[in-house]
Formats: sequence, structure tokens, C-alpha cells
Amino acid sequence: MIRKFLHRHWSGPGGIGALLPIAVPMIVSNIFDTAMMFVDRLYMSYVGKEHIAACMNGGLTAWSCTIFFVGVISYVSAMVARSYGAGHHRECPVIVSQGLRLGLFAYPVILLLAFLAAKTFAWAGHDLRQQQLETTYFWYSIIGGSLLALLRTPLAAFFSGLGRTRIILWASLIAMLVNVVLNYLLIFGKFGFPRLEIAGAAIGTLASSLTVLVILFCSFLAHCRRHGFNFPASWRHNDSICRALLKFGFPNGLDGFLGTISFNAMVTAFHGFGADAAAAVTIVLNWDLLSFFPLLGTQIGITTLVGQRLGAGDPQEAERATFSGLKLNMLYMLFLLFCFVFFARPLVAVFTPDNQGIDYQAVVNLAVPMLRWAAVYLIFDGCYLAFAGALRGGGDTFWAMLIGVTFHWVLAGNTLLAIYGFNCSAMTSWRVWVCSVMLGCPGIYLRFRTGKWKHIKIFAFEQHNSAG
Repeated sequence: MIRKFLHRHWSGPGGIGALLPIAVPMIVSNIFDTAMMFVDRLYMSYVGKEHIAACMNGGLTAWSCTIFFVGVISYVSAMVARSYGAGHHRECPVIVSQGLRLGLFAYPVILLLAFLAAKTFAWAGHDLRQQQLETTYFWYSIIGGSLLALLRTPLAAFFSGLGRTRIILWASLIAMLVNVVLNYLLIFGKFGFPRLEIAGAAIGTLASSLTVLVILFCSFLAHCRRHGFNFPASWRHNDSICRALLKFGFPNGLDGFLGTISFNAMVTAFHGFGADAAAAVTIVLNWDLLSFFPLLGTQIGITTLVGQRLGAGDPQEAERATFSGLKLNMLYMLFLLFCFVFFARPLVAVFTPDNQGIDYQAVVNLAVPMLRWAAVYLIFDGCYLAFAGALRGGGDTFWAMLIGVTFHWVLAGNTLLAIYGFNCSAMTSWRVWVCSVMLGCPGIYLRFRTGKWKHIKIFAFEQHNSAG
């Protein structure tokens, strides 16, 4: 009985046992990455309500300018997995080099977009003090953070595509330690460091991101030397790989960009309810993101394993890998559902200290029911990400984008209509948000069930093998 259960769910190249070594380090790595943002907000809560809200909105707006290019470049992971699974190992560093080149070309464009994005804080009607804080965090994140993200993404994608995700885990752990210590010193001005408050939070985050980049780049060069790859030669432009990266990565980037823009629009709209509502939403989203980003680790694992299995010509195990990831997500989501419902007040209390002379009572009264409502859509998030990961691993990025964009903008439209069209309260608008999140899962599942993602060819050698 036990042997049969293990064979069905655990064993084989698409089973949970094959997914865990890839997914778990990525899950833990994403927890570390999220913990860095979490610590920023936590430290800011001891400075002021405006600071914690500005940290969230400024960083999210900066990410909105960057996410399209990061999304395109992140498809390096699926391409490396596909090439690795097919036995074309020497092409993997070439794919990475094309991602690095694209990142350098994208950076000036991001800086131009930032000048327009910086004006959104005033357009949203935020008060002058909050605008100043948001702008400070935003420009630090754009000038330094965007470049580091563009260069880090293809390097991390290389190791995730190979399934060697422990390197990413250790890099994220070291970066988190740098972030926690340096942010504490710079935000509060400890041990002779200047008290920089929100600027200190931004600088500490940049230092941790640079740490990840240095570790991944050194590890990448060591891997190339160990396996006889000539990275300088790989740096040259490769037209076919570059075209494939743009073709399949463009929908991936557009999905992330439009989804982030819609999410940012909703967060900005909630901030228009005032400092208490802005702080409450920020607290809830901190816990939400802390729970959500580990799911991205599972999604990366699904994308990698699906890509490797399809590259090896094994679509049955690719589909099985998707359901292995879905099972992991469901177990994790049920645990979070329990925590958010029954421990909402203690979780909110982490960000609302009562000994700093700041009145957080109104924030607590709003954040606690918001967090309990957030538990409702966790299950749907887990399902959506699992099936979307399979579509991306299979190269079906256009439909993943189409469904994702439609879902996110229906979600945004419903929420913004509630806020501005019907003048609903912050709590009612939040309920509309939560209920609208459930709409994305059926569409992505139906596309997955068509099975068309199993037959998409990415590389020229796949076309040749198929013809042969």
C-alpha cells in the first residue's frame, strides 16, 4: 500500500521526489527574499505609519518599471531547462549571456520610464509627506535596484534551469543577513551610522541585492570553468537564441508588467483612503507576499521540471510534475489558511508596536479582518501558479499572458470600480478584491487541459528532432 502510494505521488522523474530538490531551495530562497522586504516594513513600523506605507508603494512602483524586462529575461530559466533536458548543455551559458546583454540594453529604458512613474504618487492624491518618502525609496530602487535585478535574473535563471537551486538559496541567505544588519544600522542610526530612515532601508536592500549578484556571478563563472564552457565566447550575440528569448519571454514579461501595474494601481487606490488604511493594507500585503513568494519557488520548480521533461521528450512526466507541484501548493496553502484565520491579530500586532508613541488602533481594527479575508483566495493562488508554471515551461507563454492579463485587469477593474465608482469603504473594497481573485484559476486550468503546451518547439534542434 505504502509502496503504491509512493510510486503514484513520489517516485519517477515527474513525481514529488524529483520536484522537491529543485523547488525547496527556491521556496526557501524566496522566503529569504521576501523576509528582506518584510524586515524593511517591520523596521519602518517603528519610524511611522507614513514610512511603512511609502516603503511598500515606492518599491512596488519601481518594480513596475522593471518587471517587464525582468520577466522577459527570466525566461532564460525555461530555455536552459529545455536545452539541458535535451542534452544540449553547451548552449546553456549562451542563453545566459543573451539574457545579460538584454538586461544591459533595458536599463536606460527603465530610467526613462521612471521619470513618468515618479509622478504617480502626486496623481493618486497622496499627501505631501507621503509623496516625499515614496519618491526617496523609489529612486534608490530604480537607479540601483533595477540594474542589479536585470543582471541577477539570468544568472539565477541559469541555476534554476539546471535544477541546481541550492546556490540560489545560499546566496539569498547571505543577502538576507546583510539586509537585516545593514538596514538596522542605517534606518535607526546605530553604532555610529547616520540615521537615514527610509533611505537607509533602500540602501540596505541594494547592498543585499549586490551580494546576491556577486555570489551568483562567481558561481556561474566557476561552473563554466568546471565544465569546460568558454563564457567569453558565449557572450557573442546569438541570433537564434536571442529571437527565441524575445519570442517566448516577451509574453512572460508583458504578463508580469501588466499584472504588476494593475496590482500597483489597486494598492495606490487603497492608499488614498488615508494613512491608517494605507498602513493596514501594507501590513496585510506583507503577510500575503510572505506567503505568496514561496509559491513562486514551487512554480519555478514546476517550470524547470516541465522544461526538462519536455526537452527529454517525456510529456507524460511533464504533466505529472505539474500535479506534483499542485499537491505541494495545496498543503502549504491549507497551513496558511489556518494561520491567517486563527492568528490574524498576533500577526498584525508584529507591525503595530504599542510602545512607540504611535496610535495604531485604527490600523489594527482594519488590518485584522482584511487578513482573515485574504485567507480566502490563497487556495486559488496556489492552483493558478501551478498551471501557469506548466504553460511557461512548455513555451505556451502567449496564452499564459492572455489569461493572466485578463484576470489581473478584471481584478483591478472590479476593485477600482468599488473604490471610485461606488465610493465603497476600504473594507468593502477589500472584499471585492478578494472575491475577484478567484476568477483567474478556471481559465488557466482549462488552457492547461488542452495539452497544447506539450507540443510547442522552442529551439531549432527540437524542430529537427520532431521532423526526424
